[in-house]
Amino acid sequence: MSSSELHSLGLTEVVANLENGILIVTLKSSRKMNSFTEKMSHDLIRVFRWGDVDDRVRVIVLTADPKVPAFCAGADMQEILKGSALLGRQEENEDEHRDPGGQVALAIYNNRKITIAAVNGHASGSGFTSLQLPFDFRFIWAGAHITLPFLRLGILPESTSTYLLSRLVGESRATSILLSNAKMQPSSPNLSSLYQEILPNKDDVLPAALAFAKMIAINSAPVSVSYTKGLLHHPGTSIEENHLLDSRAIKRRGASKDGAEGLKAFMQRRSPNFPDTVSSESSSWYPWWKPRDVSHPNKSKL
Repeated sequence: MSSSELHSLGLTEVVANLENGILIVTLKSSRKMNSFTEKMSHDLIRVFRWGDVDDRVRVIVLTADPKVPAFCAGADMQEILKGSALLGRQEENEDEHRDPGGQVALAIYNNRKITIAAVNGHASGSGFTSLQLPFDFRFIWAGAHITLPFLRLGILPESTSTYLLSRLVGESRATSILLSNAKMQPSSPNLSSLYQEILPNKDDVLPAALAFAKMIAINSAPVSVSYTKGLLHHPGTSIEENHLLDSRAIKRRGASKDGAEGLKAFMQRRSPNFPDTVSSESSSWYPWWKPRDVSHPNKSKL
């Protein structure tokens, strides 16, 4: 895909720019407080999929317009009252609904590039579940209020958050976070381990995330990143099976052009220039797991 295609994605709720291998996606919704809408979900899915396949992209950073107090104030309640797809009120059968927040979470979680959330404002509902949990790294303003109103609204935590949060902080802490209805801050004992860095000033969040992204973009081989994320997200069912996956991955990467360049750069004490690309990494082995199509109800019923 060319750079012109990035600008022709038809994005209206987010703005995207590619700078030195870092794709910066900024929530800039026309709705109050960057509320999560069906259109925003489509925009985010589209831009993260674009970043996944474009080899110029090394890292994807999501942040919000700093002039808006909220990073994301959760689902747009006015849209829901009008019959939005956000709560599954458009389908006749239960197994036909596909949670838009969950679709966004999957586009981020399954992305082969490094993903970073730079949370520079308050976050409620989807602003925590779909726009923080599926990322590889999270930077956040210490003064941000995190609110999960699901149970008070008679619904439940969405965006695959019950799966992701338990994996990230453990079941006990995830239970406390999701069932307590509490308003929390990033320094909460249950939450703090989620974050790579908690910044005292709101304006420092994005620069810190970008500095970290730049370091990763320069020093990490994209294909090795994708393999490592695959092993983290799709491990074997036992340590022995994981050993087999590790061994094959190490063999493939060790024999690659990246492996040769990494060793040479190390010996020459310089930054590496990795030649292998994610788009060219297709084989009968990778991915070693069977991806499940969740976009079509007829193909993915439970």
